[in-house]
Amino acid sequence: MRKSVIQLIRQNVEDLRDFGEVAFEMRSQGFRPQGGSSKVTYALLTEPQATLLLTFMRNSPKVKYFKVLLVKEFYRMREQLKPTQAPAQLTRMEILLLVTH
Repeated sequence: MRKSVIQLIRQNVEDLRDFGEVAFEMRSQGFRPQGGSSKVTYALLTEPQATLLLTFMRNSPKVKYFKVLLVKEFYRMREQLKPTQAPAQLTRMEILLLVTH
């Protein structure tokens, strides 16, 4: 499935670029019995790019499973990246009022 997803990304890269640059990277995927490691291509997509890509896929059972996992992962990542509750920023006027009272 990964190869077909990468192929779909390459076929639609211009549409995906409407939502930012599309980046690809190669990673090692473990060692082969004959020695060395195999390289795997990954696409680094933003949430809007991944959402658009999902709309281009046919809804086979495998694709539906992939879509569910991807949506869950984006929302999990979003929760992890949320900043902790920071103290509210005071305006200059509020600071002035605190100092003068």
